[in-house]
This record gives sequence, C-alpha cells and structure tokens, in this order.
Amino acid sequence: MNSFFIRPGYKSDHDLIEFSGDHRSDDFPDVFYILKNALKPSIIIMEDYVTDDYVWVFEFESGIFELNDDWGGLFIIPKTNHKKVINQISKTLVSSGSFKDIQVDTSKYT
Repeated sequence: MNSFFIRPGYKSDHDLIEFSGDHRSDDFPDVFYILKNALKPSIIIMEDYVTDDYVWVFEFESGIFELNDDWGGLFIIPKTNHKKVINQISKTLVSSGSFKDIQVDTSKYT
C-alpha cells in the first residue's frame, strides 16, 4: 500500500502532506483523480509549469490547496484553512483505499 505523511512545511508554521514512493511510476495511484472525484472542487487551475514540475490549485468547500508534482516528490500544500484542509484530504486519501497515513518525526522538518 502507498503512504503519505503530514509534516511541517519548510520555514512555515503550517503542515503539508508529502507522499512516499515514486509518485511518477505507473502503479502509483492518481492523486489528482482521487481528490477531484472525492472533494468535488469548484475550481481547479493548472499553474504554468517549469520543466517537469506541475502545480494545480484546487478550491473546494473546506479551502484552497496546491497539488505540487515535481521531480523531488508529490506534495499537498494548503493555502487556506490549513488544519481543516489537511484533515479533509487525509481522510479522503485513506478512505480511497490506496493510501495509509504514516507517522513521522516532525522535528526533522523544522
């Protein structure tokens, strides 16, 4: 099973979600699809990408977040209602049956 963890953002007071594993492999679940279908966002915008970095901004009932897909990993970065967005997305990912939430030592990310 694939996994994700919640950790502090770099030089930030807010958490983000980081996915474990090779998010660009053929057998990695389509996080965009999972979030789009479960959260029913009112707006999804793809920002201009650089090389092979992709950023989508989702606006849904609980708030706004970025889905950031770059060479270094796959991240979900809340932009509003940080705790509420993290909680809703975490529940959505686990309930999809494709992911489990793992606990990490958050002191490594300060």
